[in-house]
Amino acid sequence: MARMNRAGFCVVLLLLVPALSASTGHDPGQYNKEVAPYVAFLKTQKRGPVDYILDLFEKYDIVILCERFHPETTQYDLIYNLIKDKKFTDKVGHVFTEIGTSTNNAYLHDFMSTDGLSDAEADRKVMHLFRNLFWMPVWETQNFFDFLKRLYALNRSLQADLKIKISFSDMPFSWEGMNREKYASFSNSLVQRDQVMAEQIIEEFKEILRSTQSRKKALVIMNYRHAFNDRVKNAKGEKANNAGRYIFEAFPGRVANVMINSVALLPGSDDRKAVTAPICDGKWDAAFRIAGNPDLGFDFKENVFGADHFDYFPFFKHDYTYHDVFTGFVFFGPLEKHKMVSGIPDLLRDGYDKVILERMAIAGSPVEESKAAEFIAEIETRHETSYDNLPVLMGRIRSWLSQAEDH
Repeated sequence: MARMNRAGFCVVLLLLVPALSASTGHDPGQYNKEVAPYVAFLKTQKRGPVDYILDLFEKYDIVILCERFHPETTQYDLIYNLIKDKKFTDKVGHVFTEIGTSTNNAYLHDFMSTDGLSDAEADRKVMHLFRNLFWMPVWETQNFFDFLKRLYALNRSLQADLKIKISFSDMPFSWEGMNREKYASFSNSLVQRDQVMAEQIIEEFKEILRSTQSRKKALVIMNYRHAFNDRVKNAKGEKANNAGRYIFEAFPGRVANVMINSVALLPGSDDRKAVTAPICDGKWDAAFRIAGNPDLGFDFKENVFGADHFDYFPFFKHDYTYHDVFTGFVFFGPLEKHKMVSGIPDLLRDGYDKVILERMAIAGSPVEESKAAEFIAEIETRHETSYDNLPVLMGRIRSWLSQAEDH
């Protein structure tokens, strides 16, 4: 798990507003019989994650991809591999992200469409975006920083009509002229965050549909509940206020959503720690482990995975299955290979240490003067971790890898 401080626990903050070595397979005769149907299904699957998602674009105009925790970095290898694929650049071409305020889109679009920038110039553009990314005072996830740099490099290699257009979708926001009163007022508006994000995506996608360009499809990258579909209701029995819901409702029959393999966030999680468990008590990860941890993508419809109880969001009692909430699933690397990476070198140089410290105070989280140097060093130092409770997660997975039948 990423460090649980400041933006480090963006993992939970953005999800809930408002609201071991890799295995090459396991002896097939030595696992709990309840896992057998899952292993049997996996053996019938042949499509990798990228091909699976690209195939969805043959049926749907929008595919919403459900991130793991924000700082998890290997998932962005999957996302980049998808976007750079010729089928994506030829037929899709549009990407919307939860991360990043829409106020920065003019700057972002200009940057991504400008040819000829050196690596150093591109780095400065990305640094500017990160220093003003959105309403949190500081964002230190390495994956998204690198993702923007990789996208620019990709666009530099593509002809003008094939360049990727990426748009930020978070709430309109600017730090210019911000004070504590204005920030408090803005914070109160975050209850509308999902609807605002969705409306911005919907309106821009409608413009794409009205345009003369040939590419009229889009990938939407959202985290956790923001990616859930329009079938999900909240604890009161009302349709849940999730961005995915509004996108599904705006384009009926034209939207799919896909979950990337992850862990479930459990009750007891807060802004300092994450309490996690493996999906379906480790049964899914055990099945993939037995099968050799193949990277795969498949629909949830009419299979044992999709029929399982939706324990990814266990914050109130419900009867949803995975098929009820998601179109499909991709497995990209087992849990022990997931990496939470934070720390952006030089992010607070050139006087931005004082800017960010001022923003922390405005946001109601002032840094004591005696701890400012430590705060700055922490943000600019690369940290790579895994899930805090990885041994516990792996223990639950391994509990299925035995002949015992009393689980």
